[in-house]
Amino acid sequence: MRKFKVKINSQEFVVEVEEIGVENATSVVPRPKIGHFEPKQEKHEDKTKQSPVLSSDKNSVVAQLPGTIVRLLKSEGDVVDANEPVLILEAMKMENEITAPVKGKIKRIHVKEGQKVAKGDLLFEIE
Repeated sequence: MRKFKVKINSQEFVVEVEEIGVENATSVVPRPKIGHFEPKQEKHEDKTKQSPVLSSDKNSVVAQLPGTIVRLLKSEGDVVDANEPVLILEAMKMENEITAPVKGKIKRIHVKEGQKVAKGDLLFEIE
């Protein structure tokens, strides 16, 4: 019999283990050679910034995903640069910055904070 100390969920136990079928013999089992493993490095993109989806007139931004408008960062009449955040859309438990696709003035915001939107709903227009 051999005694071992085993730790399970932060509790230590002393156990006795009996070797069966081995009488004063020592056998060595060779271990297979294991090569060096390098995990594949994946490119992780920041998914919190969503590129806007435009409607046919190229100045209207629609929702890419269904979600809830968490915060409006700009107001109607504000001047924005291309890729400047205009509002925050929460979708699938993530907050997504919805940005202006082009430089211009916000003509109209079609949503309000707390509003639920479906995919394809018009969010805002830029002139």
